[in-house]
Amino acid sequence: MKKLQKNWVIIVNVVIRQEKKFLISLKEFFQYSNYFEQILMQDPHNKRNGYMVRSLYFDTLDDKDFFEKKDGIETRRKIRLRLYDPKNDFAMLEMKQKQGSNQLKRSIRLFKDDAIALTKGNYSPLLKYEEPFAAECYGIMNY
Repeated sequence: MKKLQKNWVIIVNVVIRQEKKFLISLKEFFQYSNYFEQILMQDPHNKRNGYMVRSLYFDTLDDKDFFEKKDGIETRRKIRLRLYDPKNDFAMLEMKQKQGSNQLKRSIRLFKDDAIALTKGNYSPLLKYEEPFAAECYGIMNY
């Protein structure tokens, strides 16, 4: 972890996981929700009625990432900017890479102004972060 500004520590998260998704009915949702509420920890971003994640996905000009996902390509990646709360002074830049059933998710916390620059197609703010992951994202997003 490196300090970038007073009271601001840059963190690169790395998570290796398997994601399982299931289509369930509304009745099953309420049934399982009550059960899981008893045995699982809540997401720290969760509020009483959940929360709305805001995500912006960065893809190629020909939507390569989208079509790889749609076509079920085994090895693929996607880059997104994610905001959990509009009041936060930061956003998370995340890269998810999938190979078969395994998934690697890496993320870095960006200053709000830097995140806004990315939404306008200016990826150069990533170059001021010392973490190699930021430079990797910069290279991919400019490719």
